[in-house]
Amino acid sequence: MMMFKLIIVDDELLMRIGIRSMLEWEAHGFRLVGEAANGREALDLAHRMSPDLIITDIKMPLMDGLCLIREVSKALTSCKFVILSNFDEIGYVKEALRLGASDYLIKSEISKDALAEVLAGIREKLETTAGTDAGRFPLPTDYTESLTHLKERLFKDLISGLLDEREASVKAEQLQLRVRSDLLVVSKLRIDRFEEVRRKYVEKDERLLRFSVRNILEEIIPSSRSIEIVVENSAEYLLISNTLGKEWPDVRSELEKLLGSIQATMKDFMNISFSSGISTVVTGFREVKSAYREADYALRGRFFAGIGQAAFYEDMAGLLEKEQIENVLDSGRELLLQDALDSKHAGQIVAYLDEFRNDLDHRRADEKSIRMAYIRLTEMINSRNPRARQSENDRSPYEAVLTAETWEDIHKLAAEYACRSLSDGRPSDQASYADMAAEMIHRYYAEDISLQSVAGQINVHPAYLSRIFKQEKGENFISYLTRVRIERAKSILESRNYKIYEVADKVGYHNYTYFSKLFKKVVGVSPEEYRG
Repeated sequence: MMMFKLIIVDDELLMRIGIRSMLEWEAHGFRLVGEAANGREALDLAHRMSPDLIITDIKMPLMDGLCLIREVSKALTSCKFVILSNFDEIGYVKEALRLGASDYLIKSEISKDALAEVLAGIREKLETTAGTDAGRFPLPTDYTESLTHLKERLFKDLISGLLDEREASVKAEQLQLRVRSDLLVVSKLRIDRFEEVRRKYVEKDERLLRFSVRNILEEIIPSSRSIEIVVENSAEYLLISNTLGKEWPDVRSELEKLLGSIQATMKDFMNISFSSGISTVVTGFREVKSAYREADYALRGRFFAGIGQAAFYEDMAGLLEKEQIENVLDSGRELLLQDALDSKHAGQIVAYLDEFRNDLDHRRADEKSIRMAYIRLTEMINSRNPRARQSENDRSPYEAVLTAETWEDIHKLAAEYACRSLSDGRPSDQASYADMAAEMIHRYYAEDISLQSVAGQINVHPAYLSRIFKQEKGENFISYLTRVRIERAKSILESRNYKIYEVADKVGYHNYTYFSKLFKKVVGVSPEEYRG
């Protein structure tokens, strides 16, 4: 296996130790060549060691993670970055991704599986450029690819504020952009339900997703139109367009038609939906940064308005100026929720939740306050009935609330969870924790469940669950889960209705190679050989 050099950067010693000891790095194709406590130390280390990958915190003394990415990228253009962040640092994460970071991990949710999955994606990218010299940008496969990359880099630099008007105009002329430094509009498109879409492409290559989306956009937008396409990341795409002296109502009408055509075509060919945010008209390349912010602001309105829509900044301005509500669930509202739960009546619970949502809307609660309010609701439901189950599509109700894309999604999840808790309640002496965990494995083996997530759902410490599970079941949690998944995979393989990678996905393994190796280890033959 080709080995790549890795540096870990975090000002917290315990975090560095935790990440360092989480994996057998060389088994995943990486050799740890150094650690640093801040960006300045990391930059010096990078100059000496020429790493292929840097896993770095964002907020650090002396030099933060964003500055580190900028500085290292100047000298080591093929170096990849993975960001470590907290939930409240998502703005910094977005900036890091714009600067070229490949992925990010939430500190409180880092797991061995999540880290291994990120490393697999990074290693694949590095292997494709392994023939290039350290510190050089990989040579493009052809002139078109090179030109596309340079155009996208120009606009990303404009969005980051790294270029002034003169520099941008010179580069725009050199690259023969379709747009001029004139009256401009920025449209930002984001794939709806992106994580669901992304999972479909993990086995093939996420680059295929970006390639496919860009190709369709280029087919829809003729080269004669004054519009440039920018791939910001796998989920987000930009359209930079000139108004060509037209009045705004005409420009808006044309954009609405274009975005509608994109939406319909993407649905037909890829079965994906887009939401979009559109800026006002700005003057010159120097204002692309502010136009981008407007488009991003308008796009964020989908949390309240729903997905699959085109939102114009001029319509949204002020509508998202919400309030941060500190005490969203006071004692009075908690008592009302307790009464609704005690009623054991789904209709009363749903009525309470609807009233709760209306109250938050009336108080103009912002997105963060809304998410925290529903987290508190979920905590109360779970405390009343620790056996309440998560839905089949979610690893936990808490994660579902934090990652749902719209308020409506969060509200539906809360209602489903609350109503499900009515049927899941039963006397605690009817089933041991090991039985409850085993039941969850049989119900949710196809999801990304773990000892920690199951322990959280049945309200018991993971270490305790691990011990009693092995005592009562005769094998540890992972072994039991693996056995259930492989037995189910054997059954599906015998039906011959699905391809091998589809079988892997159906039993909870989103990495086909890993599934194939594990299957052979357990069964003695590969999935292909088993099917015969």
